[in-house]
Amino acid sequence: MGMSTEDFWFCPLGLFLDLWECHKQYVGISKPKIELFIDEILSLGV
Repeated sequence: MGMSTEDFWFCPLGLFLDLWECHKQYVGISKPKIELFIDEILSLGV
């Protein structure tokens, strides 16, 4: 995932799990539960 050994051991567990899920989605192992685009997000908040 592009992390050095030192970065891995000092990162919080939640950050590592988020990065692992992003990696799985990028490789195609898993799919996101909800797929949103930036236009959908900005229209909700504006």
